[in-house]
Amino acid sequence: MSFAFKDNDPAHTGFQFLEDLSTAYWYSQVLFTALELELFKFMEKGLCSADDLAEALTCAGGELVRLLKAMEGMGLVTSRKENFYNTQVSSLFLVPGKKDYMGNFFLYRQYMSPQWGKLTQKISGKEKKQGHKLSYEDRTFRYLASTDTLVKQKAREIAGLLKSENITGPILDIGGGAGSMIRAIQESTEQSHAFLFDIPEVIEAARKIYPDENDWEGITLIEGDFRIHDFKDKFGLICLSNFLHAYGPDEAKELFLKSISLLDTDGLVLIHDYFPDRKGSAPQKGTLYDLNMMVNTFNGACHDSKTIIQWCRESGLNTFAIKDLATDTAVIIARQKGAIALPQNPLQDFGIELGFDDIIPVLPKDVVTAVWAREKCRFGCQRFGKGLQCPPWGMNHEKTRQLLDSYSKAFLVKGAPPGKNFHKALLSLEKKAFLDGFHKAFVFGAGPCLICPQCPEDDKCKFPHLARPSMEGSGIDVYATASNAGVPLKPAKEKGQYVTYIGLLLVE
Repeated sequence: MSFAFKDNDPAHTGFQFLEDLSTAYWYSQVLFTALELELFKFMEKGLCSADDLAEALTCAGGELVRLLKAMEGMGLVTSRKENFYNTQVSSLFLVPGKKDYMGNFFLYRQYMSPQWGKLTQKISGKEKKQGHKLSYEDRTFRYLASTDTLVKQKAREIAGLLKSENITGPILDIGGGAGSMIRAIQESTEQSHAFLFDIPEVIEAARKIYPDENDWEGITLIEGDFRIHDFKDKFGLICLSNFLHAYGPDEAKELFLKSISLLDTDGLVLIHDYFPDRKGSAPQKGTLYDLNMMVNTFNGACHDSKTIIQWCRESGLNTFAIKDLATDTAVIIARQKGAIALPQNPLQDFGIELGFDDIIPVLPKDVVTAVWAREKCRFGCQRFGKGLQCPPWGMNHEKTRQLLDSYSKAFLVKGAPPGKNFHKALLSLEKKAFLDGFHKAFVFGAGPCLICPQCPEDDKCKFPHLARPSMEGSGIDVYATASNAGVPLKPAKEKGQYVTYIGLLLVE
């Protein structure tokens, strides 16, 4: 699990480190809730589908799925074909009755947490002051002022993504708060005319936060309820930043389709949000923010980027691009026709759709080859001499090095068993790359070829169009190569331990 404490570089200046610290209790509460529900026990017994788990626990199915997805993002469970399974660490330490069970110890940490709320009092020696109850207007002002600081941090990067786009009409920012997003976009795109739409109490608070009229130059403020407001104009860019997650799927889709109806023919829509299905710099944050919406709103939910893209297609927006930000959110930009200048990596996105854990860009020169790798196959593998894609057949490390040096781009592909599914997914990724114009696309598999139960006795491959050489069998040091890409690997020491598969895609 990627977490802020690993990156506490004193020279680091990004705010995301601090934001992760402020939400650290989200992570621990997910663990505590899973332990209290005894989820790990039921999954160890073979109850793997969300429906079976919900029935056994008498839980609400939809809410339980959202919890399970957050657990997956944190590395507590893994999923395959809509079933959920304990990861190695959960199976070892979180299943009651096992010799190394530590659940009660971790729950004891939860029981200690109220005392941590008194830390300021303990250090200062002063009782915490009981503030007077805030009015609705004061709460709105404080909330808007606090969120505006976050918007300002992210707005610069988001606005930069629009710098090369051709925006032909005015901008409409729906739920734009105090206006920091729209100001950054105006500056980046040199679009002088913009409208900021929000509910009346937010507009009132926004004017208090920015009382100088110069801050509203070129921005027309519109008060109302977007669900029923009647717009007379069309817009060249519509922004939906952290707006859709305030609503459940049905209402969010309805509001999204209404916003699209307000676009010019050549207009753009920008959706900025937490997407639970995106990896990004913080793979677990989207699912955790979804739980945050579940416990703090009436029916709010974070919607998958795949869902938003499907809504785009249904509304006639057939050109779209998605970009993970340097922080914990992402943006989708879509339009009806024409190109989008946003830099993107369709191979990475497609790889995630195929179920790979990660697709990591590497330079072919950083793929390590060594003479010992094939010798390790010869003197360490029971399948030596039984597979036509492995030693003593196949490429040696010198020939592999020559092949690697003829490419300029490569991707390490990280996944998990079963091996046959991993291999088929690799072939689909290679095909996608080929169809996208990378005619030299070529993949190396993870371990022996599993297309056939065994190779034919005449040493002639029956399915050369499906068979691919393994990385280690071609003289590649998989451990060193993965380490160079920031994916440290450890050998499985005991039977049943979780195995990580690594494949390699070469493109040119």
